Amino acid sequence: MDPDTLREYENIGRFLASLLEREVSSIEPGDGLLDIAERIEAQIRDAGYEPAFPVNLSVNEVAAHYTPPPEDSTVVPEGALLKVDVGVRSGGLIVDAARTLDLSGRYKALIVAAKEAVEAARRVMAPGVPVSKVSAAIYEEIRKRGLKPITNLAGHKIELYRLHAGIEIPNVPSRLARYKFSPGDVFAVEPFVTTPEGAGYVGEAPPGYIFSFLKNVRPSDYAERKVLEAARERFRKLPFCERWIVPLLGIRVEYALRRLVKKRALREYAPLVEVRLAPVAQWENTLIVTESGAVSLTG
Repeated sequence: MDPDTLREYENIGRFLASLLEREVSSIEPGDGLLDIAERIEAQIRDAGYEPAFPVNLSVNEVAAHYTPPPEDSTVVPEGALLKVDVGVRSGGLIVDAARTLDLSGRYKALIVAAKEAVEAARRVMAPGVPVSKVSAAIYEEIRKRGLKPITNLAGHKIELYRLHAGIEIPNVPSRLARYKFSPGDVFAVEPFVTTPEGAGYVGEAPPGYIFSFLKNVRPSDYAERKVLEAARERFRKLPFCERWIVPLLGIRVEYALRRLVKKRALREYAPLVEVRLAPVAQWENTLIVTESGAVSLTG
């Protein structure tokens, strides 16, 4: 990786770490999820960057992929376990990080386990090390505390304009995870942790409010055409949401989005819920592999 690229990764990583620390600490019960998401996204844009995906605000048993739609009236509940997952993009360079806020005081152990699992992964990650070894370190860090990882969620490789670049870091041991790290690799490591009573896996809970471009199709009307153009060109095939489309067109486009999903032109990301409705905590950092190990770009 050339020095200028590394420097920009470090810049956006520091920015995201600071943004998350400031914003997560300010959230209180009764705050609107829409207000939180739009405030965070506005700060990213004001800094000269772009959100790499819509801010995810996932409460309690919802592990991931909830972003508020336009006019959403949902608020942070009393005693919530709130995951705040944010991505920042500078050109095609992407960093991704998440923190969990415990407003009940009951789930500190889940958060600590997720955070320490990220650190366990960082200590193991190095050139030539297989992904399976990192997955084992994550799993062992969580299980030794008597807790459960979410088995069907994983970390992911990040490349230019690609948030999920095809290689995953499972949060459980896997002999299929044979990829070996190389210097310059960028990976988001994101363990999700639930209680012993949880099933340890998530299922989809439609509808979803996050979308990404899959393929071109013949649009049926103006709204479909403009949504496809924005998904392909403005958002560079990265995840987006209806909130980002409305300012461009001046109209709601929910029906156009749903039709394009049915046509398989767009992918819909439904919220992911722990199947026994157990609470879930998440901690995520973006790591870059160096010649001798790995360093976190996001804190």
